[in-house]
Amino acid sequence: MVLDRRRILLYISIGYSGFECHLSQLFNISILHVEYRLTPEHPLPAAVEDTLAIYRALLRHNILPSQLLFMGDSAGGGLALLTVQAIITHQLPVPRGVIVLSAWTDISASGESYTRNRHTDVIMNTMNNDWILAQLLGPNHHQLSADSPIFSPLFGSFEGFPPMYINVGTAEMLEDDSRGIFKKAQDAGVDVTFEEGLHLMHVYPIFFPYYPEARTTLDHINKWIQTIFNQKDTK
Repeated sequence: MVLDRRRILLYISIGYSGFECHLSQLFNISILHVEYRLTPEHPLPAAVEDTLAIYRALLRHNILPSQLLFMGDSAGGGLALLTVQAIITHQLPVPRGVIVLSAWTDISASGESYTRNRHTDVIMNTMNNDWILAQLLGPNHHQLSADSPIFSPLFGSFEGFPPMYINVGTAEMLEDDSRGIFKKAQDAGVDVTFEEGLHLMHVYPIFFPYYPEARTTLDHINKWIQTIFNQKDTK
């Protein structure tokens, strides 16, 4: 397959290189794996500054925003949303769309699913939120608010967002993080698609080699990508 190099997907993740290679072929798109400064050495919002700098650099190199998609999973999904919010705040042209898988959008852990799904989430159920906040926010974390939109995109604005695709499993602690941004995006008039994986785990699409539900979700995302590109191309 010859990839369509006019289309670039900026993938923000903790690192699934094999998954990204699969997505590149499935979506027929060039994928840019985004590296950024990590906590605790570089507390938030350092990572947002880095992803925003990468986006600015692409625009400076004559890459059109209509050629670009953001995609992220888990904390990378939250970072993708924070980046788009920063793009809008800085009055830059928005990318073509954003896709998030099991996005961590509320580091204050206020959603009911943090309790409701603790015993069904086989990946996140040992999460110590106090320790995580200390790593994310730095030594002054007690003086900072975890529900600030600087750190938690759920509490930020979704006005002006490009089309969104939100995916989450109903067995994971972050379920309400995704449901919350879905509602906020709807209220802001965003063209948003929401897909839940019934009884499925955190970032379940990465398990596409093992079960059909993951492959089905990736096929749905692929169709969504092709649709939004075709819609824009006809204008």
